[in-house]
Amino acid sequence: MKKILISVIGLIGVIGMMGCEKEKVTGSDEQSVIRDIYYAVGPSFLSGSSAHLTTEAEWDALLDNFCNFAKEGEQVIFCGENHPQAKGNNSDTPTSITTTDREELKVWMKEMEKAGKTVQITYNEDNGTWNGRAYANLGQDNSQEPQMYTGTLDFVPTPVLEEPPLGGSVWAMHVGNDSTLIITVHGMMMWNENETPTDDMALLIGAEVILEGVVNTHTDLNGDTFLTLDINVDVEEQ
Repeated sequence: MKKILISVIGLIGVIGMMGCEKEKVTGSDEQSVIRDIYYAVGPSFLSGSSAHLTTEAEWDALLDNFCNFAKEGEQVIFCGENHPQAKGNNSDTPTSITTTDREELKVWMKEMEKAGKTVQITYNEDNGTWNGRAYANLGQDNSQEPQMYTGTLDFVPTPVLEEPPLGGSVWAMHVGNDSTLIITVHGMMMWNENETPTDDMALLIGAEVILEGVVNTHTDLNGDTFLTLDINVDVEEQ
């Protein structure tokens, strides 16, 4: 059985081993806003970047870039770093949007990020609309030291964190006989429909992996607890 060693940098704002760069979007507006955004353009969360924004203009410029990437056919996924777990619908704004208006989309994305959501943006060329959906981000606790875990990959049902429930399934790792860790990247769950926990797209259910990251305990809307393993990865074949 092929074994993959996934090494993790468990520090906010440091994305070196992935080759991801700390990016800064320029702007002229002096209105101060401190915001760190983790984002990925394309199908993989693992090829993401971190943007440190200090002005509202920089935030607007980054969102404009997200709109442009989506219009070029890319999927964009982003979340704010250092958010606590966003559980339930903690915003009056709907968690999905379909619009032809770029500014309306940007306002919606700001509201979703403020509510601690993970945001996914795509574009439909057939009708010229941006489509956005937002879902709960599980947050991350970087006060702990990352640990190594060995287990097998699997899909598990998505935790009930929203009403109505999102459904579907997400990537997880079974450790031993009685522990299941839902795999997250910067608190973002990894959907089985367009993502794998490594850059090796051939790595499928049942593959044995060694992951290093931080385990956190969460509670869903039904009061049930579940575990996550938050990772930030570089993949090396051994």
